[in-house]
Amino acid sequence: MKKEQIIQLLFEYHRDFAQTMLGLSQGEFSRVPGSKWSSAQQLDHVLKSIASIVKVFHTPPEVLESKFGLANSEGRDYDSLVTSYLEVLKKLKDFVLPERFVPVKISFEDRQKKVKELLETVRILKNGVEQFEESTLDSHLVRHPAMGNLTLREMLYFAIYHVQHHDRQILENLKNYPE
Repeated sequence: MKKEQIIQLLFEYHRDFAQTMLGLSQGEFSRVPGSKWSSAQQLDHVLKSIASIVKVFHTPPEVLESKFGLANSEGRDYDSLVTSYLEVLKKLKDFVLPERFVPVKISFEDRQKKVKELLETVRILKNGVEQFEESTLDSHLVRHPAMGNLTLREMLYFAIYHVQHHDRQILENLKNYPE
């Protein structure tokens, strides 16, 4: 997948997630479904996750290379990356999410502000991604907390999947944990 399509999908799926957030009632937004995260916490987690990826794409490639190295094999396509991520999730039942990604509660009154911040963060990510050559997306690595080293392109694939994953979780939680 070329970076133009990646950027388009990042915008599309984050807009979909934003629409889900804005369509929730106060109760749906704040309700904690059993031991799972509330929709508010899901929003905060997605925002924190995409913000960390923004930092990567506003770091010069030579700094990324010195910190994480270069890929020594071909990166995975989108479907393979998603399959790998789902396998990692199954294996890492006891995985402890790094503190910087742990969500906090967002008030219903702050929902719109946080959704706007999320969409602005995706726009900033787009600007960063546009500065990278296609070849750099495949040659340079970055570290994912659960999956280990990923190419920059794979990290973008992860971002595309990640927001859809949380959007689906919210909808499933609303269905499976009614008020």
